[in-house]
Amino acid sequence: MTAPDLATPEGLAAYRHELRAVARWPRLGGLALIVLGAALMLLQTYEVFGLKPGQLNVAAFAALAVGWVLMALALIQRNRYHRRRMAGE
Repeated sequence: MTAPDLATPEGLAAYRHELRAVARWPRLGGLALIVLGAALMLLQTYEVFGLKPGQLNVAAFAALAVGWVLMALALIQRNRYHRRRMAGE
């Protein structure tokens, strides 16, 4: 695989599109878990789903932690792909 042609606007747009597709599902899953964790943090102040306030703490923090780990792993995977691609591998 050769390095992408970033000198032309078309080549740059094509490479951006290609790079956006790398690790897409882990990034989307991580974002969904982060949003879910934030929503649970906001909902824990009210009595929701028959739970008393504060009982959603563990679920909220777990969703946030797993979401951020997924996002970090996706970013690492994307950076590795970019480095290999720029090297022409």
